[in-house]
Amino acid sequence: MKIQNYPLVKVLLPYVAGIMVAYFGDFSESACRVLSMLAAGCLAMIVLLTFVKGYRWCWVQTVTMNVAFVLAGISLTDIRFHPAFENKMLEEHVDWVVRVAEEPTMREKSVKTAVEVLHNADNQYVKAKVLLYLKPSLEASQLRYGDLLLVHTDLSRILPPCNPDAFDNQQYMRRRGIYYTGFVREGAWEVIGHRPANPLRSFAQHARKRLTSLYASAGMSGDEFDILKAILLGDDDTLDPELKASYSSAGVSHILCVSGMHVGVIFMIINFLLKPMDCFPTSKAVKMVLVMLVIWLYAHITGLAPSVTRSATMFSFVAVGQLLHRNTNVFHSLFASAFILLIINPLLLFEVGFQLSYLAVSGIVLFQPKLAAIYHCRTKVGNYFWELLTVSVAAQLGTSPISIYYFTQFPNYFMLSNLSVIALSFVVIITGVVLLPISLIPVIPKYLSWLLTMEIRVMNRIIVFIEQLPHSVTENIDYHFLQVLLLYGVIGCFCSLLYHKNRKVFWTACVLGVLFCGSFPIKKLALTKETEFLAYHIRKSSALGFCYHGQLILFSDSIRTGKDKLYQYNIRNHVRKRCQNATIVPIDTGEYDTPFLCKRGNFIRFGDKTYYLLNRSERVLSPPKGMILHADCLIIRQNPRQPPDEVMVVLPFYEVVADATNTPFYVERWRAFCVENGIPFMFTGNRNLESGT
Repeated sequence: MKIQNYPLVKVLLPYVAGIMVAYFGDFSESACRVLSMLAAGCLAMIVLLTFVKGYRWCWVQTVTMNVAFVLAGISLTDIRFHPAFENKMLEEHVDWVVRVAEEPTMREKSVKTAVEVLHNADNQYVKAKVLLYLKPSLEASQLRYGDLLLVHTDLSRILPPCNPDAFDNQQYMRRRGIYYTGFVREGAWEVIGHRPANPLRSFAQHARKRLTSLYASAGMSGDEFDILKAILLGDDDTLDPELKASYSSAGVSHILCVSGMHVGVIFMIINFLLKPMDCFPTSKAVKMVLVMLVIWLYAHITGLAPSVTRSATMFSFVAVGQLLHRNTNVFHSLFASAFILLIINPLLLFEVGFQLSYLAVSGIVLFQPKLAAIYHCRTKVGNYFWELLTVSVAAQLGTSPISIYYFTQFPNYFMLSNLSVIALSFVVIITGVVLLPISLIPVIPKYLSWLLTMEIRVMNRIIVFIEQLPHSVTENIDYHFLQVLLLYGVIGCFCSLLYHKNRKVFWTACVLGVLFCGSFPIKKLALTKETEFLAYHIRKSSALGFCYHGQLILFSDSIRTGKDKLYQYNIRNHVRKRCQNATIVPIDTGEYDTPFLCKRGNFIRFGDKTYYLLNRSERVLSPPKGMILHADCLIIRQNPRQPPDEVMVVLPFYEVVADATNTPFYVERWRAFCVENGIPFMFTGNRNLESGT
C-alpha cells in the first residue's frame, strides 16, 4: 500500500488534524468565524490555482489545500463541540416545551431520555439538547421519539468527574451535544403533542419496535431474546450485564453490536433476491437503488452506530461499482467512507466504535492475506476455519492496542472464542432474518424460534465456558496514549515487513519495541515513589485512600470488596493507572497498622501528617492535662453536630476535608468557618481549595 496511490488520504489527514486541534483546543465564537472564512478563502484559491499551469505552483496548491482542510476540520468541529452552551436562560427558567429526541431507556430508579428544548413557557426560543430523568411510571415508559412535553424542572450543567481518572461523563455528553441535565418529578410533565424532527428516524424506531414485537410473538424470550435484539437490532438495553461481561472477557463483544457482518448478510440476501433484475441495464440501476435503500434503512433501524454507518457506506460504494462494472478498491472505500462520515459529524473520530471499526477493517485488509498465505489446507472445511482464524488474528492486530487502552483487558483465548462463536453467530443472524417473514405464517415460527433459541443458548454456553477457563482474560492493563502509538508503530513496521523486506524497517521496529517495553518499568518506578492522600467523592459514602509507594489503603463505609459497583465505577480506574495494590478496610475499624500507616480510633497517622475523622454521633473531648492534641487534616463525615469553633478549641486543625456524606448545610457551615479563619477547605464534590487567605 502506497499513500501516493490514494489521493483522498492527502485530504483526510489534514482534516483529521483540524478536528483534533478543535477538540483539544479552545476557540472563541469570533475566532471560529474567522477560521471558517479563511477555510473558504483557501478553497477558492485552490480552484483558481487549478487554472495556473506550471510545476512551480504545485507546492502552493498543496500547502493551500492542507491549510484549507485543517481549517475546515477546526470550523466544523467547533460548530458541534463548542456551541453557545453558556445560555443563562437554561438555568433561570423551570418550565419548558421539549421534544423527545431519543427513545427512553428504562433504568432501575428512573426513565432516561434525551430531549430537544424548543422554548420556555414564555415562548422564548431556546436551542439546546438536554438529558432528562423521569420518575418511573407507565406513561414515562410509553414515550416515543417526537413526543412534545411540557416539563417543569430545574436544569443543571453536567459536571466533570470529581474522582481522579474516573469516567468523564461531561466530555462524553458534550460529544453528543448535551450540556445540561434535570430530574423530573412525578406529575411535573405532560404530553402535549407529537412532532418528530426527522420522519425517517421516527419510521426507523417504529420499525424496530415492530420487529421486536414480531420476534416476541414468534416465541423468543429470556436471555436469548435479549441477545437476538442486540445482535440484529442493536438494542442491548435489557441485556444481562454478567452475560455482556462474559462476551467481553471471551473477546467476542463485537458480536453483540451490529457491524459489517450484519450489513454484509443483509446485502447478500437482498442481492440474491433481486438477482433477476440484473438482466437489463434499467432494472439493474433500480436494483442498486433498492439495495442501498434497504441497507441504509437497516442502518437507521439499528441506531446508526459508527460500525454500521461505516459498513453501509462501503457497501453503497460496492453497489455503485457493480452498476458501473468497476471493481471498488477497499482502501478507497475505507478512506472515502471515513471522510464522508467525519464531514457529517467530526466528533465521530472520538467514538470508540468508530475507531475500532476502521482499525479492525484496516487490520483485516493489511494482514489477513499474508497470514492466510502461510498455510494452505487441503479441505474446504479446514480452509474455512483457517481463513476465520487469520481474520480473527488480523482484526486483533488492528484493534488490540486501542482496545486495551480503553477497556484495560485482553482476552487470552480470543482465537478459540472466535473460531467457535463467529460461525455460529453467522447462523444466528441468518436464522433471525429468515424468522421475520415466516413469523406471519401460523405454527412454523414456533419451530424456527425454538431452533434460534437453541443456537443462541449454545453460543452463550460456549462463551461462559471460555470465560471460566483459567487465565481467560488479562485484566488491569494500563498504558498511556504514547505507548499506544509506540505499539501501533511496531505493528506498522511488522506490516511493512510482510510486504517489503527492509532492514531499516526491521531496526525501527526493534527500537520502537524496546521503547514500548521499557516505558512500563520506568512508569511504575516513578509512580511507586509517590505518596498521597485522596478523599474520593461517592454519593452518601465515605472512601479515604492513603497511597504509599504503590500500595493503597482504602477506608470506606460502603465498599467491601474490589467487585463492588461503587469501587468499580469511582476508584478502580485510578488504582489501575497508579499501578497500585488496593487493600479495603472498614472505616469504623478501631485499630489498623501497616509499616506506613497507623489508625487508632478516629486518628490516622500517615507519613508526617495526622488525620482525624469527625463523625456525626461523636464529639471531640478535651484531652487530659498535659496532653496536647492536634490534627493536620480534619475529615468531616455524616454531618458532625459539634460546632467548628468548639472543635477548634479542643482539637486544633490546619485543613478540612468534607466528603459526600455531608449535606449542603453542613458543608457550607464548615466552609464559612474555614474561610473566616483562613483555613484551607475542600469539598470532594468540588475539588476547589478555599481559604480566607
